[in-house]
Amino acid sequence: MTAAAIAATGISVTSCDIDLLPLNEVVYENFWTNKDDVESVVASCYDGMRSADYQKRVIVWGELRSDNVAPGPNVNTDGNASNLMKGSLKTTNSYCDWAPIYTTINRCNVVLEEAPKVAEKDPNYTSSDLRTNLAECRFIRAYSYFLLVKTFKQVPFTFQPSLDDNQVYRIKQTPGEAIIDTLIADIEECKNYAPNRYSDVELTLGRITRPAMYALLADMYLWRASDVNLPKDKQNELYRKCIDCCDWIIEYKMKQYDNNDYFDMPDLRGYIDKEVFDAYGYPLLAEEKTPGDPSSNKNGPEATRWIFGLGSNTLTGYSYSYESIFELAYYSNSSTMQNKAVIELYGEGTSQKQVAVTAEKVFESVPKSSDSYSDSKLFSVPSDYRSIASFYFNENSGGYNIYKYTIMSNYAGSDDKYGRVGASYKAATETQSYSSGWSNWVVYRLTEIMLFRAEAEIELANNMAAAPGDAEEDNTEGGENAGEGDNTEETPEAPAAARKRTRATDFTHGNILATAEELYEDAFNLISAVYRRSNPYVKKEPKFAPKQPDTYDGFHTLLMNERRREFLFEAKRYFDLVRSARRVGNTQEFRKAMASKYVDASPAVSAKMVQMDFLYMPVLKSEKKANPELEQNSCYLDEEENLKN
Repeated sequence: MTAAAIAATGISVTSCDIDLLPLNEVVYENFWTNKDDVESVVASCYDGMRSADYQKRVIVWGELRSDNVAPGPNVNTDGNASNLMKGSLKTTNSYCDWAPIYTTINRCNVVLEEAPKVAEKDPNYTSSDLRTNLAECRFIRAYSYFLLVKTFKQVPFTFQPSLDDNQVYRIKQTPGEAIIDTLIADIEECKNYAPNRYSDVELTLGRITRPAMYALLADMYLWRASDVNLPKDKQNELYRKCIDCCDWIIEYKMKQYDNNDYFDMPDLRGYIDKEVFDAYGYPLLAEEKTPGDPSSNKNGPEATRWIFGLGSNTLTGYSYSYESIFELAYYSNSSTMQNKAVIELYGEGTSQKQVAVTAEKVFESVPKSSDSYSDSKLFSVPSDYRSIASFYFNENSGGYNIYKYTIMSNYAGSDDKYGRVGASYKAATETQSYSSGWSNWVVYRLTEIMLFRAEAEIELANNMAAAPGDAEEDNTEGGENAGEGDNTEETPEAPAAARKRTRATDFTHGNILATAEELYEDAFNLISAVYRRSNPYVKKEPKFAPKQPDTYDGFHTLLMNERRREFLFEAKRYFDLVRSARRVGNTQEFRKAMASKYVDASPAVSAKMVQMDFLYMPVLKSEKKANPELEQNSCYLDEEENLKN
């Protein structure tokens, strides 16, 4: 294999130790000789995920297509994004190009093919090193394929690397369900290859660990279970596996709290919202530095700042958030590894963005102190920190701009423009600029794991309530031991929610909950913990808190709204809507959510929205031309450009 072929795999020739031969004489076998060779290509797999092309697709596919955003004033500078946000998607749209994702997948396939051979050659490349690298690449590959399945439904699928620059793959698409089943089996087989943690926080959260493996599994189990065509007993089995994975992570994080042990945080417990922990049993970072006193937050909402604002800026010495499980690291002192996707898609000023997006659709009217919580609006009360830290009103443009990734030091709110959290908040000047580019991209964090478990419990309870005669006599043990301490089980009769806990060993595993009532109660406990962390003012105004629903529809709406609030602009919302549609086999909820966004959509787009395939992207025209084996999404077969192929 020549240097050109190596480059085709995504491996950087200039970064590899192969300069002893003329470039045209470098052969593939001379590269894979030692541990450093493997680790350099593993690093390139992470680089692939961090690249602007990869991350722009994550944001466009998961966020720009959703009801969270609308075209901004400069969106016409990128007509592809403008058309996509209007629902007018053509097969020539550049965001239908899946090549950046497949480039990363192929890098992983190459490592997985070659690393075991290197282990036989280099005694310094230990079995532990090999297992860790295999886990990293299998995670990145699975995450990437999962992203493609959520976006395109069915895609070409192979674990074989493309090692020859003359090799041409003409592979038919594999159904998404079969792909996810294979990915789940692959990650289950290697989930314990990854370490629980590394020597420092930056490696622990910036590289794949065992908690990250369990997070991806929980995500895939939840998606796979949300298939209307699956028998209920199979759905229930998958939901319980999702709950097991969530339990492993939650127990692991609670053990860190119990041991007051989190890297360079000298007193982890001092950062935790104690009222939330005492009431709901989960250690979440507090938004208010001094509980009950929003004005004490001189640097803005504390939890939001820790999770999103501090990133990996090594110049400041700040560390990553305790709640983070896996995030892609960017660096302020690197011109080649900045978070360019966030700069270009969420940034302000024509020099800092290609596409502007606005948040006005999520903030229909300014909440008042006389209001009570209602699921009819996303932010119905003026107590939610997420409504002042996720976006803000721009006096110059008259629109709402995304602010979530610049919350380094910012109040981001005032009574009349943004909502209110107990006191008046105004925009501060000490904010990081989008152009600085060092906001990390958080892939998984603790609150998502909690809401994964809540969603699985709600769906499991609904299945049990719908067919009480089929309710399992479940003897499944709780989640696997986190490897650090007891894994105490409790009797099914023990109350699932509102339990005061002081130690992680008090943790209640979701799969000991035997009835629909217990599952619903525990789901509400999880949702309430996430909500209350962002709404500490609820202690003074109980009417600002949601009440426990008494129907499945009420639970589903509460869960969807809470996920939307918590993960605004994190590229989760569109896939949440797709997962929900798959669960019932129709687009009714999706169409209702997107109605305001697609108000100017053409009659052709409106007609297509009733079809399930409308939820997915079409195959890029040039890709289909290069590979005649590909089948086009049925919603796009009527395009003249496809009929000519």
